[in-house]
This record gives sequence, C-alpha cells and structure tokens, in this order.
Amino acid sequence: MGNGNAPQLLPFRRNTRQRIRQTGVTQSVAGGGSALAATANYQLDRVGLLNYIIMFVRGTVTLSGAGAFATLGPWSVVDRVRVDLNLGNMNLVDISGYQLYQMNKMLFRGWSADGISGLFTPNTTTFAAPVAMGANTWIIPYIIPISANPGSQFDTGLVSLQAPEVQVNVQVRFNSAGANFVTNFTSLTVTTVELHPVYFEYPDPQSVMLPPGQVVRTVEFSQPIAATGDTFYTIDRQGTLLQLSSTILLNNTRADAGVDAWRLVANINDTIYQMPAPVLKFKNQFDQSAPADTGVWNLDLWHAGENPSSYDDRDVIDTEVLTTLQWVPSISSGLGAAGTNFFNTARRILVNFAPPGYGPAL
Repeated sequence: MGNGNAPQLLPFRRNTRQRIRQTGVTQSVAGGGSALAATANYQLDRVGLLNYIIMFVRGTVTLSGAGAFATLGPWSVVDRVRVDLNLGNMNLVDISGYQLYQMNKMLFRGWSADGISGLFTPNTTTFAAPVAMGANTWIIPYIIPISANPGSQFDTGLVSLQAPEVQVNVQVRFNSAGANFVTNFTSLTVTTVELHPVYFEYPDPQSVMLPPGQVVRTVEFSQPIAATGDTFYTIDRQGTLLQLSSTILLNNTRADAGVDAWRLVANINDTIYQMPAPVLKFKNQFDQSAPADTGVWNLDLWHAGENPSSYDDRDVIDTEVLTTLQWVPSISSGLGAAGTNFFNTARRILVNFAPPGYGPAL
C-alpha cells in the first residue's frame, strides 16, 4: 500500500508558456453595403488557457465634411462585445465599445489605447481615427479581458479552450448609426475585425497545479436617469466585485457638471464610500496617473498595491454575503428630455466556477 502522500505538484506559473496567435482569419463585416448594425462572430480555437484577447477593428469612415466625435467617440463604432462560454450559458463579457475602452484604462497605470489625455502618441499602426472630409482609415484597438490581469494574477480566471466540452464564442456588433460616433457621417465600409488571443499552454495536470476554478466576468448595465437626486444602481449578488466604471450621460452628453456626489451603500444603510464628485475624480486621477474622461467615474476596489488591477483582495467586496449593494450618483442639474439621460456602469467580478480544464473551485 502507498503511504497516502499526494505527489507534490509544480507551480503553474513556472510550468506554462505564453502564446499569441490570430483566431481564424480577419473577418470582413458588411450589411447592406455598410458595416452599420452588422456583426462579426468567432469561435475561438480550442487550444490553451485564455488570458485576454487583442482585437483590432479597421474600417473606412467617409464624411461629408470635417467631422467631430460624438459624445462616446470612435470607441462607440463598436456597439457591443460579447464573449460567451457554452457551459452553463455563462456570459464572460458583455460590454459596449466605449465602456470597454474605459475598463482597458484601468488595467495599467497611465495607459490608454489612444494615448491617454495626450500623454503619449500611439503608433499610427495601432490607433487612428481621423475626421477629415472624405474617406478616413480608422484603426480602433481593444483589449477584451478574460482572466484577472496579464501579470501577477494572470492565472485567476483563465478559460480552458481545449477541454472538449468547452466552446468560447466572441460576438462583435457594430453601432446602428454613424452619427452615434462621428458627425457628418456618410458611410462605414471596408470594415474588418481580427482577434489575437493571448493564452498559456496547458500543462500536464498530473505534475502541474492547474489554475483555480474561477472566472472573471466583465459586464455592463445601462439604466435611465429619471430625475434629479439619487439614482440607484443595484449591483447583482454574484461573486466578488473588483471594479466599477460608470459613464453619466445628461441630455445625451457625457457630464461632470451637475453630478454632485457618489456613494457605495451595502444593505441600504451601511455607506462604505461617500465622496463629493471632485474627490472621486481626484482619486481616479491619483490611481491612474491621468485624469478620468469627462462623464466617467471609476471605483477601483482592486488597487490594494501600487498598481491597478493587481495585488490582493483587501478592498474587494463579496456581493453574495450582502442583501443589497448599490452604487449611487447624486445629480442636481443638467438633465435633458426623457430618453437622453443615462447611467451606464460596467463591473468586473470574480466568480467561483469549475468547468472542465480547471483546478478545484476556491
């Protein structure tokens, strides 16, 4: 008989290898001669453990005169990005293009795909959105986050693509109207979507410890603002809340003015955070080493070290032990007519979940 001692498993971090390769081919996207309201659909290759996806959207935007970005800018050329896991019909990512852009900026300090607030100029092969009269070539990049981060907690929430039971689908839906992202719009043509998954090799589970059975979900919810005063967004009771990124639209315009204060409230009467609007703006700037965009308000609970989106769980919130958790802006002025005022919030949450190809759930 054996002595009952389990074999010592090797650490996953030191016994895997990062890889990047394009999924399938670049998809041309068109519908009725234009990419407006069209959709690109991908099924990811069944290889490795998925960390994140680099996505490039390219197209020709033709304008009748010199244009200007609409309130959500060129990022809103993509209306929605979804990543779906077939097991349990789990939606890993469901977010607008603009809010995905904002969540991307929370991954690394002082970084943005378009050169945050003019701090740097991105290479022209990685981002371009000119608005001159005539035909303009746009290159819009996004990071679609899957696991917790690309570095220190890269293995938290990795998705096994090669288990036979697992299928991961990516859907990219384009905006239905060009006026939603640029003025003087004429057409969006010659449009393509390409995906470059960043993944890690799947090790021998007999000798290497597999990542824990967890997934990270990145999802967005939009609700109208009906009146001045407090607007309550009740966060779903699922998993551990890592980050919130909100955009306030008043009269269809991103707004700072008129937004007076923010609160995060547990169980109706336990106020965890209570901040005047300038304090939250300052905290965002302090956390990211750059100012938040107009109308954008972030609460980064996963910032217990010196870098965003990393380190330990000191400040994150287990939503499942609470009856309610509410994120509440207080708005005093600036509302337009009904249907022009919105409170859009994306959140990242960590959920225990153990499909095939994972280690045991925590």
